[in-house]
Amino acid sequence: MKRNSAVNKYNALIIDQVRDVEGGLWDVREIRDTKFGFNLIFGSPESRRGNCKPRLIATQELYDHWEANKERYGEGLLYSLPAGRSTLKRVRRRLGFNCMEDMLEFWVERIDDLATLTPRQFAARHKVTWLRVFDWRRKLLGSKVREPNWWMEREAIDVLLAGKTLKETGRVLGISTSHVFRLRARAMELRQSEDVLLAA
Repeated sequence: MKRNSAVNKYNALIIDQVRDVEGGLWDVREIRDTKFGFNLIFGSPESRRGNCKPRLIATQELYDHWEANKERYGEGLLYSLPAGRSTLKRVRRRLGFNCMEDMLEFWVERIDDLATLTPRQFAARHKVTWLRVFDWRRKLLGSKVREPNWWMEREAIDVLLAGKTLKETGRVLGISTSHVFRLRARAMELRQSEDVLLAA
């Protein structure tokens, strides 16, 4: 990285130079720490010195972070960075990232495991939540792959008894509201019997 102390018309000191993921040379004007062990870097292309406001630079570190976490949309890893969401979306789009396509690719690549492993086994192997496994199995393989008594798993009972509406619970578990109604009653009975045993 080449040091340069020039000042452009926006009065932003050029503190360094860096290459983006495509090899372009940029003047660095601002560096922001992230909680993920790399920095967000802002600046302008060297070829346009003095002609544009600082922009987020698509560094290799930023690209690698998004590539490593591309299927984890909704977990705070893609946009929990010190920049505006529109700025991040614009750079992600330029680099070819698409949340829905990336998530679909992740699950399709693991469809054999999705069809053969239990939700707990899949979740442990691929570092995803147990409930997301059910959701994607239903989307890609249909509901017939759900094993008998699946609702007796601790996580499913917690969802059934979380106090949410029938519709909300059905959406999470991928079942109808009438099915939620029946299973919620059975889950309450099961939870009460567990409490009795623990109290004994």
